Amino acid sequence: MKTGTILDMDMASLGQQLQRWGRWWVDEMAGMMPTAFQRKAPPLAGAIVSIDSKNDFSIDGEPLAGNAKRRRPATILLDEQRVLTRDIALPSLRRTELRKLVTLDLDRLMPFSSEQAYADVSAHGDAGGGGKSMTRIAVIQKADLRAIHDAALAEGLAPRAIGIASTGGKSLEFDFLPALIEESGSGVRSGARNWWVLVALLFVVNVGVMVWKDMHRVSGLQSLVDTQQPLVNASRKVAARLNDEDRLRRELFDARRKGNPLAALAFVTRTMPPGAWVQRYSWNSQALRISGYKSAEADVLGALRKSGAFASVRSSTSDVATEAAAGQPFDVTAEWRPK
Repeated sequence: MKTGTILDMDMASLGQQLQRWGRWWVDEMAGMMPTAFQRKAPPLAGAIVSIDSKNDFSIDGEPLAGNAKRRRPATILLDEQRVLTRDIALPSLRRTELRKLVTLDLDRLMPFSSEQAYADVSAHGDAGGGGKSMTRIAVIQKADLRAIHDAALAEGLAPRAIGIASTGGKSLEFDFLPALIEESGSGVRSGARNWWVLVALLFVVNVGVMVWKDMHRVSGLQSLVDTQQPLVNASRKVAARLNDEDRLRRELFDARRKGNPLAALAFVTRTMPPGAWVQRYSWNSQALRISGYKSAEADVLGALRKSGAFASVRSSTSDVATEAAAGQPFDVTAEWRPK
């Protein structure tokens, strides 16, 4: 049963697909970087090996001693006569996008089709506006490049790049090996790239482990919170009960401070003028009523008003006791004004 997904791939195909995804991701990240930090051309890697028209390799003019037991990383520099170049104005795009554009339209730009040759591009500056830049296109026949690559493997070399050096000779202006890798689907450029892929995979695994450990810690903390929840609820109930009791105590204190009957009785006793005595005393924490007898000189209303503790001090006109030989009767009502 075939699902038509990644599950149908064998390990070799899966590795090739992962390499393509990795190259695409690196190219996208490089394109997002500021222009000043973008790499203009790939640097020369490994031994610098030249190849002539007969596919003979040499280093600094000396023939290469091939058939090494261990492949030697090398950058293979081609003779410019084996490559066809052309300068043309193309849209200002990233190098990978320009390479795709040229490959799709290669039969119009060059005397070769995309089935016959590999192409690479190199931008050389603004083309006079219009969103275009001067671009140099270089092509090499596929059969020729495959022969060069096979000869390099036979000589014990591990090609890191196959192309033409820039004017300064410190970097490659054109590199045809990525096109060969893309078409063949094999990891012909292994070595350091494989190590970097391994580093990237280990980094992803490390991030995944860190995320898992963080989630595990959060889960453990949530479990601890759940186990302590009954104690927290009990503590909240005790705190709420204490707050209620404190509120009741404050209310009782305020009520006593505002309406203490003994304090009111003592205050009225001190306030009454000489020559007056109370026969009836009534107090409900808000209003006061006193009645009794006084001498002609005693001013009960004036004494209560001067005390400042009462408001609306007035003499009652109802239920007044009859005048007796003991003195003049009085009946006074007042409202308590708490301080």
